[in-house]
Amino acid sequence: MIRKNKHYFTLVLIILTSLIIKIVLILKYQNSLTLFSDDLNYVKSAAVLVKRGIYIFHNLNEPTVFVTPVYPFFLATVFKLFGIGLAGFQAARIIQAIMSSVTILLVYLIAEKLFNKNVGLLTAFLVAFYIPNIITVGYMLTETLFTMLLCLLIYFSLLFAKKPKKAYFGLLGVLWAVTTLCRPTIALYPVFLFIYLFWSERVKIIDMIKLGAVMFLAFTVVISPWWIRNYREYGEFIPLAASSGNPMLQGTYVNYEQTPENTVYYKLGRNAFETNKTEVAVAKMRIKEEFKKDFWGYLKWYTIDKTNLFWRTVFYWKGFFNIPHFVVLYSHLFIVYAGFAGIIVLLFKGIGKYSLPILVMLYFNATHCVYMAFDRYAFPMIPLLSIFTSFLILKVLNIRWIKIRF
Repeated sequence: MIRKNKHYFTLVLIILTSLIIKIVLILKYQNSLTLFSDDLNYVKSAAVLVKRGIYIFHNLNEPTVFVTPVYPFFLATVFKLFGIGLAGFQAARIIQAIMSSVTILLVYLIAEKLFNKNVGLLTAFLVAFYIPNIITVGYMLTETLFTMLLCLLIYFSLLFAKKPKKAYFGLLGVLWAVTTLCRPTIALYPVFLFIYLFWSERVKIIDMIKLGAVMFLAFTVVISPWWIRNYREYGEFIPLAASSGNPMLQGTYVNYEQTPENTVYYKLGRNAFETNKTEVAVAKMRIKEEFKKDFWGYLKWYTIDKTNLFWRTVFYWKGFFNIPHFVVLYSHLFIVYAGFAGIIVLLFKGIGKYSLPILVMLYFNATHCVYMAFDRYAFPMIPLLSIFTSFLILKVLNIRWIKIRF
């Protein structure tokens, strides 16, 4: 009992220490916590939503389908309560710091379920003090909210997989819809969930069909207002977001390098929705042409090179607390290399039990190789990868006959 209490005391201490550091960061740097990028558009979107009740993103007078609505609506709710100004911005950041603390708890629970409490505690420590995880709570970006929702989705999936009931999968459908409306990349999540159910839990196919139908029905109920709104605005069925064109096009340029010689110029549409269609068409044209010019070189760009950009760079674009970039990068690379080494070790042990988070990570990698792959998009994967880093660390320590007890 004493050891158990000590264990949970350590977990609470880790979470609270990480939260205090994040709040100090927020209070110290305030509105310096900006990238002058998508974060400004999210703030603008939320502010216009509060003031005028119109959901926009880039253009003030154009209803958007460029981004899904969960994160802008979250910001709008905070701004409605605390005002559109420093108080509202700081409130949003502090709430995100709390969300990040929930994520630490969730990865602990996921790691405990997959392995044991020791792996869970070490995972909590790695995630709590991973520098980008501390910094990112200050940015008005989807990363913090989405990472929490993703970990929540995976945890409840593992929990409900042991006793799969229709009511449980209805709840998963709701959570899947909310997570998808935060970041559409996760839209194909049930594919990996049901592979896991079949592979690890040996659920019968007929039962999976029933559970899948309930999950999709719940998903449809939650997401249908977004479908109706999009059809009303644009007269077309837009299931998620119409924003794939620009990242798809940017991803066609090797190393994202554009020159006057290789840039394709195109006519903008009457609105962002039409422009997105044009960008998709131009991207497909460039992909065909570039594969004809240098098939193997271009294939390398779309596989190995983009994978390297996804995992081997770190989402630490601005320095805080005088922490050098190389320190953050090396600690990031340790988690990445050790995490994938841990997964390789598990291949020899039987990987079915651990397959759900692994499949999600591989899916995110593959998806972003099609579009743009860089560190910000990999950020939500690091807590999941940290689980396997922790497993490997404790495995190595046990091999060396060092008894570790938390």
